[in-house]
Amino acid sequence: MISEKTNQQTLVYLFLFGFLFLGLQFLLSVKTSFISDSLTKAAQIESAKEWNDSILYPAENLDPDKKMHPILFVIANQGKLKSVFSEVFARIYSVLFYFIPIQWIMFTNGIFLVLASYLLYRIGKIPVPVSLLIFIASVVFSQVLDISEVPFSIFWISLSYSLWSRGLEQKSPVLISIAIFLMVLGSFLRLEILILSCLIYGLSFLFLYFQKRFFEILFITIAFIIPVLLFFLWNQYEYGHFLGIRYHFNYSITESQSIGSRLYQLQKILFTSFTEPGLKIGFFLYSPYFLYVLYIFRKQFKTKNFQEPNLFHLMILIIYPILVGLSAPNDGITITSRYTLFAIFPGIFLIANQWQNVKTNKLFLFLVICSILINVLLLKVSKESFKMIRKTNSIYSSLKSDLWIFYDRNISGTAGLSLLSQPSISFQDFENKELRTSLFSRIRNEKINQIYIFDFSKTTPNAFMHLKRGVELNSDEFVKVLHEEGFQCKTYEEKSWIGYRLCLN
Repeated sequence: MISEKTNQQTLVYLFLFGFLFLGLQFLLSVKTSFISDSLTKAAQIESAKEWNDSILYPAENLDPDKKMHPILFVIANQGKLKSVFSEVFARIYSVLFYFIPIQWIMFTNGIFLVLASYLLYRIGKIPVPVSLLIFIASVVFSQVLDISEVPFSIFWISLSYSLWSRGLEQKSPVLISIAIFLMVLGSFLRLEILILSCLIYGLSFLFLYFQKRFFEILFITIAFIIPVLLFFLWNQYEYGHFLGIRYHFNYSITESQSIGSRLYQLQKILFTSFTEPGLKIGFFLYSPYFLYVLYIFRKQFKTKNFQEPNLFHLMILIIYPILVGLSAPNDGITITSRYTLFAIFPGIFLIANQWQNVKTNKLFLFLVICSILINVLLLKVSKESFKMIRKTNSIYSSLKSDLWIFYDRNISGTAGLSLLSQPSISFQDFENKELRTSLFSRIRNEKINQIYIFDFSKTTPNAFMHLKRGVELNSDEFVKVLHEEGFQCKTYEEKSWIGYRLCLN
């Protein structure tokens, strides 16, 4: 039984963590974090609040083919505009936080982290300091600051994985079945959870097989197959691919990789890259103390005791990151460990098993401190990034017009939440007379008289400044082609790393 004193300490830890996490979000100004992924997810949630099955698009009348939406990860799918991220996540958040303005929703992330830690404590018997420490000293922390499905996914896996671990300890097929069923449902949030679910099912099969409980194997198989079929059928109906829109999007733009390329990608996701410029923060580089955990439990394999829960946690900690690394569509850019995020759960249970020993171990504590320092560095980078986004948003807010045209989605994403209300499109084919004339014909039909056109600055250093356009925004040729469409363009201007022109009909 858990003592009353322990319960009180637990509540204090959870309250302090939730309070400090919220304070950190305010300090970092995460309200201005809407760019790229988070901007797409914000558009999803706002669309779901209005019960739209297509992403909000204020300039939809100008784009009948749905090819010019200004938000990066919004694509046309089966005649509708869809985000490549989880639709279930957006629906859940639109219901839970219907009355909360979108720019405040990320401040609920701490609630799910606190609930996740509490579930690990109540069901999985994991001391709260252990789970909170791993959240702070792992890739989790850098992924839960802005709007994302990660906090809710962490909460969901904390529930299902804790039930599974309890089922192993109690040798309860019922608990194992419930855990598998719930975990597979988590695949609607992130596709990597399907890989984890398959691994959990396979290990549960072995667990019951060595007990010769064959009827129970049938029971857990049904609990696995039903939600898997539901997941496949829903994706096929909704997106036209049984693995969903994210898989379809990633692999439709990614060339097939050789075995060598897959292995190199695995290296980057697990550790880092030794040849590419720029640091790649893989899972075991981000949290090297998990390597120490593997060292502590190295003798576990020799026992080959398939009734010992720690053996299953150990196998997941090793196998899951490898499977994810080999199947990932890319390396995850800088934070390559984000694809293997759910590998923290077997690590949490293994560390909890040895907590009394490792919490005073100097090597373990040193490795944990290294992980925390990585997060401190990333927080500093995030703070500067959010500051720059806030500055950029203020530039756009002073340039309201009938229509914004962006040269590509990399720059349109910098406009943030303005894209949810300001009519905007992404178009750069000004040298293509047929496409240009077609677009401006619709613009005139909509009686649009004032347009701002944006591109990256050609003088202020930025990552995209050397992109070559068919017709450069700052050129005389641009003024000429817009004149052919009936628009008179003002002088080209730049603010920060944004270049723009005002054109009037």
